[in-house]
Amino acid sequence: MKVRWMESSLRLRITPSELAALEQGEPTTLAATFPGGWSVTLQLGEGSGLEAPATGTVVLTLSPDSLATLRQPETEGVYFTSANQSFTYFVEKDFPCLHPRPEPVQEQSETFPAPDGFAERHRTA
Repeated sequence: MKVRWMESSLRLRITPSELAALEQGEPTTLAATFPGGWSVTLQLGEGSGLEAPATGTVVLTLSPDSLATLRQPETEGVYFTSANQSFTYFVEKDFPCLHPRPEPVQEQSETFPAPDGFAERHRTA
């Protein structure tokens, strides 16, 4: 799982194996190992939502309907907004990078096959 945390949003990118684990009811957790670190857990539950049960801990829950949407090959992600609309959070499938990266930051990770039109929707000029 990859995490992108910004002031008003949280984005999780998951691999095919992590999606398969969710389908089996198994949560996925990513934890930073530095002192005072944080952790993010993605799990299946009755409803979709975001909680912070402890300092440095975030739990994002996907409902069965959200998981079913995410399973669809043409679906890139599922997207949510907090009740007061001040925070967005989402889970996206991790696809291959569209632009070349310098050698020191090459990633070797499992990705989903990009759906039709993906490159055209995500290329920047």
